[in-house]
Amino acid sequence: MIRHGANRHPRAIIDLEAIRQNYRYLKQVAGGNRLIAVLKADAYGHGAREVAAALEDADAFAVAATGEAVALRESGIRQRIMVMGGFISADELQICIEHGLDPVLHHQFHLDCLQAASDLNDLDVWVKIDSGMGRLGFALDRAHSIISFLASLNTLGSLRLMTHLANADSLDSAFTNHQLGAIRALELDDYEWGIANSAGILGWPDAHNLWVRAGIALYGADPLSDRKVSGRELQPAMTMKSKVLAVNRHRRGDQIGYGNTFTCDEDMTIAVVACGYADGYPRHKIDTAQVMIRGELCDVVGRVSMDMITVDVSHLPELGVGDEATLFGAVPDVNDLADCSQTIAYEILCNVGSHAKREFTG
Repeated sequence: MIRHGANRHPRAIIDLEAIRQNYRYLKQVAGGNRLIAVLKADAYGHGAREVAAALEDADAFAVAATGEAVALRESGIRQRIMVMGGFISADELQICIEHGLDPVLHHQFHLDCLQAASDLNDLDVWVKIDSGMGRLGFALDRAHSIISFLASLNTLGSLRLMTHLANADSLDSAFTNHQLGAIRALELDDYEWGIANSAGILGWPDAHNLWVRAGIALYGADPLSDRKVSGRELQPAMTMKSKVLAVNRHRRGDQIGYGNTFTCDEDMTIAVVACGYADGYPRHKIDTAQVMIRGELCDVVGRVSMDMITVDVSHLPELGVGDEATLFGAVPDVNDLADCSQTIAYEILCNVGSHAKREFTG
């Protein structure tokens, strides 16, 4: 795929050392349990191959589909790789066997394919139990029978169990306690479990089992509801930067951008920054987003265009064409941009990472 971002001004600067530090921090918070680094969606836009290579001491990785896992194997990654979506054909099961991947089993189709296979070559698998997410996974009341069935397959390797927390980002979630209670009630503690996602690692110690999975937190975005006061030691791994295209003087009453949605309430200086929704920056804005220019926060005004945003820089008299603007990073925080755009940090990071020009440091 040709990425148009290579020919545009916006840059997504990926700090690999920040990702390594986040990994170490999350492993410590999880009590030293085995930490799976989630690399699906090209590592949330950060570059799956580059992130995997940077985490050479990672306990394991996880992706959504077999193609993502094969790409990692072909780039030299040897650690355990969990395929969270499982396989969707007998051919994909064979790919898992040939490349030593760990498919997640969540549907009767998977059991039928395993039974039909002549030799599973000690394939390790994860059985996903639906404890309340209502998305992928076997019903709680099938857990014991499925384990018994898998134990009858002579060429199957190790069997591990997992589930997914639906509301762990809310620290007062009664539903998370309900899910954890449902898992405990199965009395399957003799098996290795993977329960905690990023929010589970950071906010729910009872979800720390032998395995935990870190996705969004690995990239430095805190998913929990108390993130603005928590002081957690997560470092943002992606910084989005671009350049000022123009600096224009406007009079009181002038209107800015598509739809005339912003009217200058006084004489103002407006900078045009080379960044828009074609670069992954969110178009929808219900509140005032900000960018950092010359160490000062500046309000984004008017609508976000395909290639440009307009910014109030009236308090920066020396600003000129070519000056650098930080769209998000340490400041502004990607979560704050997500909040004022009615979305989540996951979406912004994935979109920017797949569109803007990526540069790696650390």
